[in-house]
Amino acid sequence: MAKVIVTGGSGFLGHHLCKALIAEGHSVKNVDLKPNPDVETVIADICDSQKMLEVITDADTVFHLAALIEAGESVKFPQRFVDVNISGTVSVLEAMRQNGVKNFIFSSSAAVYGEPLHTPIKEDDRTLPINPYGMTKLAMEALVSSYVASYQMTGVGLRYFNLYGPEEHHEPESHAIPRFIHQIETGQEVTVWGSGEHQRDFIYITDVVDAHLQAIALCQNQPEKYHYFNLSTNRPTMVREVITMLEELLGKKANIHNFPNRPGDPLILVADSSKATELLGWKAKVAIQEGLQKTVEYFRSLS
Repeated sequence: MAKVIVTGGSGFLGHHLCKALIAEGHSVKNVDLKPNPDVETVIADICDSQKMLEVITDADTVFHLAALIEAGESVKFPQRFVDVNISGTVSVLEAMRQNGVKNFIFSSSAAVYGEPLHTPIKEDDRTLPINPYGMTKLAMEALVSSYVASYQMTGVGLRYFNLYGPEEHHEPESHAIPRFIHQIETGQEVTVWGSGEHQRDFIYITDVVDAHLQAIALCQNQPEKYHYFNLSTNRPTMVREVITMLEELLGKKANIHNFPNRPGDPLILVADSSKATELLGWKAKVAIQEGLQKTVEYFRSLS
């Protein structure tokens, strides 16, 4: 089994990924600003290049998940996102280069596409981010591609669409599904931008984790290349349909408050993930109804 380092392994995706890697028998070390009691963790900042040189060593693969992720915050604080997402990624890549670690699998985002010209979106469609967050993710992809070409490394960029599932917590909560659950459960107004007809490609956490596990084999079988994939269900769901399903699962009526559409918020955002099926042997398995049920059960278990 592989020796693996996960940056950001104390976050939503990182926690799930670390557990799955350990279950498969891999040796896992987490690098994060917060602890993760389930795995060996080094408390460190990815922007600390000297510290990265010390901890990113003696490994087969690095999963780089550590990043700032709130698109709205990136509009307010673009420099912060550049510092963490771009400069932090350089710190990790440089540590890998200097310490001879070759495989780099990382979190990209659907935000690299900006407003799509058509749907479903394919990997080689136009990339034109509309916020600093998306820009930093596209810059991360360019960095990885350049390191692969220059230093005989192997890179895999995974472009997630609307990831959700148990254990998702943000402060403040800005992601739709955990926010909707909390608002409906507590009787608060459910904030909806537009009429609720926006369609999104919601993908469950375990499906995304599975893609990361499959990427390990791809690094072994097709080394010294940069690979990039959409991770999606290929099935869009309207926001108002998500709210209706949550109402049924929670047994409560949503008090919906509609706000004007946000600028640059595409009506439909759905991807074609057939490339991941072909090259990773991966396909999303969890339907939205099942994923929402598991997510609701998790949040209710906390109360």
